[in-house]
Amino acid sequence: MAKGKSSASKGKGKGGRSAFSGLSVIASAVLLFMVALPTFITLTVGLLPSLVAFIFDRSPGRTMARCVFGLNFSGVAPYILEIWMQPAQTVSGATQAVFQPLALSIMYGAAGLGWLLYLAMPPIVANVLNLSAQRRVSELRKKQRGLIKTWGDSLIKEVDRSGN
Repeated sequence: MAKGKSSASKGKGKGGRSAFSGLSVIASAVLLFMVALPTFITLTVGLLPSLVAFIFDRSPGRTMARCVFGLNFSGVAPYILEIWMQPAQTVSGATQAVFQPLALSIMYGAAGLGWLLYLAMPPIVANVLNLSAQRRVSELRKKQRGLIKTWGDSLIKEVDRSGN
């Protein structure tokens, strides 16, 4: 059993992803292209930064692509809803709405905020963890001083002799 692949890892390609997930994205895009072309155009133009992030992100879990996609989609969603609210969804209406400078700047600006969030969060989290660890050390030192005050300096000598 140890030599063979387990049933959970069968059918998975490079990086632990299944081939089905890539195929399902392509099938969904083709279906969306055939059924709702204005929505497809809006998503394609608006989610280009997410596509770039997905292509270049090779980290496990694709955290950069997820971060960029989440904010990028939040910038594209109002324009998709605007297209859906029109009584006649036309390609010219979709391209006219999408290629307005304000619309593009909102879509791509939201993606830019996703990139910024991805780049800024690791140092912020490191600083928060560092401050938390320093606070914990000071609390332990305070407790240690209280124990020394209660038990005397012999407590430190006992710990040194035991090697801990």
